[in-house]
Amino acid sequence: MLPTVFLSLEGSAEGFVAEVRRFLPDGLAYFYPQSFRNGEELISAMEERVGQASIFALFASKKSVASPWVGFEIERARLAAIKNKNFRVLVIPIDLNVAHSDLPAWMRDFWVGRVGNGPREIARYIRKVLITGPLSHLPSAQVFGRGALVDSAVNAVNDRVLRTEQTPNVIVLAGPLGIGRRTLSRRLLANAFPATPELGFGPEFVLPQFADLADLYRELRQEVETDLPFHSIGADTQAFGNAPINEQAREVAHRLAHFANLGQAVTIVTGNGIFDDKGFLKPWVSALFDELSLNRQVKLLVISRRLIHENELRSKPNVLQVQVPPLGEPDIRALMVASTTLLGAKPTLPNNDVVRSIGGHPGIAQAIAALIAQQGPAVLNSNPADLFTLQEEVLGESLDFVDRTPLERDLLSVLSWVPRLASDTLRRVIIDRHGATAIAFGNAVSKLTLACLIEVSGSDYAISGPMRALFRRLHGYGSNELMKAFSAALREEFERARADDKLQTELLDALAFMAAIEGGTLPSEFRNLLLPSTQQQIVKETYDRGHDDPEALRRVIAWGSPALKGQMDETTREEILSYVLRAIVRLRDADFESAAGSLLAFFDERQYRSRAYLRAFYLRVGKNDPGMAVPLLLEARKLRKYMKLVIGDLAHCYQRLGRWSQLQDLVRDQAEHIGRNPVLLDVQAGMFIAQGDWGEADRVIRTLRTLNRQEVYADGRQAMLIMRRDQAFKEAQAMLTGVLQRGSGGQTFIRRLRGVAAAQAGDFRVAREDIEFIKARGAAGGTVGIEARIKLKQGDYTGAERELAKAGTLSGPDELLRARILEARAEDPATAFSDREKLRREVEMIRGRNRMLNEYEIER
Repeated sequence: MLPTVFLSLEGSAEGFVAEVRRFLPDGLAYFYPQSFRNGEELISAMEERVGQASIFALFASKKSVASPWVGFEIERARLAAIKNKNFRVLVIPIDLNVAHSDLPAWMRDFWVGRVGNGPREIARYIRKVLITGPLSHLPSAQVFGRGALVDSAVNAVNDRVLRTEQTPNVIVLAGPLGIGRRTLSRRLLANAFPATPELGFGPEFVLPQFADLADLYRELRQEVETDLPFHSIGADTQAFGNAPINEQAREVAHRLAHFANLGQAVTIVTGNGIFDDKGFLKPWVSALFDELSLNRQVKLLVISRRLIHENELRSKPNVLQVQVPPLGEPDIRALMVASTTLLGAKPTLPNNDVVRSIGGHPGIAQAIAALIAQQGPAVLNSNPADLFTLQEEVLGESLDFVDRTPLERDLLSVLSWVPRLASDTLRRVIIDRHGATAIAFGNAVSKLTLACLIEVSGSDYAISGPMRALFRRLHGYGSNELMKAFSAALREEFERARADDKLQTELLDALAFMAAIEGGTLPSEFRNLLLPSTQQQIVKETYDRGHDDPEALRRVIAWGSPALKGQMDETTREEILSYVLRAIVRLRDADFESAAGSLLAFFDERQYRSRAYLRAFYLRVGKNDPGMAVPLLLEARKLRKYMKLVIGDLAHCYQRLGRWSQLQDLVRDQAEHIGRNPVLLDVQAGMFIAQGDWGEADRVIRTLRTLNRQEVYADGRQAMLIMRRDQAFKEAQAMLTGVLQRGSGGQTFIRRLRGVAAAQAGDFRVAREDIEFIKARGAAGGTVGIEARIKLKQGDYTGAERELAKAGTLSGPDELLRARILEARAEDPATAFSDREKLRREVEMIRGRNRMLNEYEIER
């Protein structure tokens, strides 16, 4: 049962309290009055709800303390406080004229003073009270196994004070994703700074990987102002971006001081976003840390995935760094017992192999506990796996629609489309669609939160990046009807924001992501509103899901090209334009050489470190010249930019060129990292298939399937395995047809592969359908192998060789197909005896040269 928060108000404050309610997400608690059933008698409702409430929040003004109805509520709250020791009372002044003495004597001790300037800040305070009070029993709010780490961090703070006579005011908590850094931060603030007990009540901002000071400036403005002025925020943000970095840092530090005056710390959550691609602090981060050293009252927590180098820390005495390791196995067990108990299940643990596979990640432990509470430990004990596979299996089971109500399915679908969403927007869309009550909606959110499928982030709902990708692999984009309803609701809110001159950043970002998903271009009114970090996210997601979709590639170019002249950090500009270049090369429009050449010249002019890799990409993909690409890839490897892509492309080039010893050396050298490099895993799967090592091929394909956006390529490898091992071309064709019907990405790749399977199976109609589809996508060169296989199946060896010759220089797979043609000719009774042996020797030579290559290989 969720706690209830009773918001006590006087009639004239209804508008203000309604604004506060906007930022109180369902799923944390039931909030009066929205949680009341229609038709309840007011007095009985107050009696019932106040009696059950965990928190009674009085919005104090001269009118409210004089109101008879509010007076009745206050009296009921007094009785509840007497009866229930866990009952919490908050008195939040919203009127400058109301005084402490205006309250009943018993209530004066609950006066909280100034907690912020507006509805968003007051709502944040209530949320934090919930988390530290009624919700503190939840495993996600508790700190397991961190006592020694907290003590060590407190000692480090005290040591810094002793040595410098000043308190560090920037604390960096560094460690892998999902190991409880944010939960730890609350305990650390309370223990390290006991004189300011509400430091943990400050805002928390989750920033994109390529965020800069403009992102933080906009978030800070919105947190204090509640909504941003629609008419001026674009120009103001642009003016901020045009200012020197030191001035930007000074402005951000000035705004952070507001929260210091409230006795609150600000938390920034980022992946590696404070570092450039060489591992050094970005210039804006260094400038901000230095600026904050001038006002030690400001407290800033940074949640990062990597450590700052000690050489950089020496010049920043106000910055303290704490490395957060994964939890130990005993603590993981304790967390899982607490989680299963909370879910109403018998506290049961999986076997030791599963616990060990969790790898000290609390988030995965809680997800596994939720799955065990639902299905029992046998669901995992029979198939323990490594961490990555285990995570995929657990979350995949949790996301199974069979176990989810229609309301929960729609919640997950909507959150899979956008990085975050304002709670009141999601509430309105889902309640309108299902005709649900606020209580039903809150219960659904709570259930999904306890299952670690979604999270309440401030006043927003969010679903993690890996979870979003997994959801899309399992369920695509969900209901088209829901998507239309959601987009319509966003557009309606946008028009209302324009009319009211009140804009939320969550709405703006959601609109941009939905426009990209639905195939739209960047609306003109967004040009000054969209931040470069959001632009990068949209361009990346569009490219990743549409490598061979011409329309998606054109959207990448349309959304990304403004980065050429836009005001942004050079690292962000390089990242966005790298996707634009790759989209131009893959699209291969008539002028692609000129467009790619112009952009590559821009990269050379700016001395971007990615220029060697991107020039190699242009040669390998655009010009089909892997030989010329290899030296550039070796240069790119030294520059260490886009390393996974560089290594993967290098492996593909070695494979295509038949440089087997170099390929084996590369795979050996990358043995430690191969399980996380999708391109290299794909190459390795092809090698095992070529060598006939079916068991290893199957294992690598299963691992490939667990990686983000790799399911379609794992399906392709599975089809190649079926064709090579079983010669079951009909089965492979049927499997690939199912992949196409699912609407996953990689359509051209799968069509080329299905065309091969269909031709081998003698289904020439389907093979020719795939040929036409591939030609329509501008990849006619990828059809010659299918045409040649059709001719071969028809016994037309000369025609098959003629078709194959159209490819020009034969690739390794083309050579193996030619060997298949020569072998068939040698076995034909019409072939002369003297020619037969000559053909067989040539077949042996070709296969020897390509011994580590699978003949059904289709390049991605």
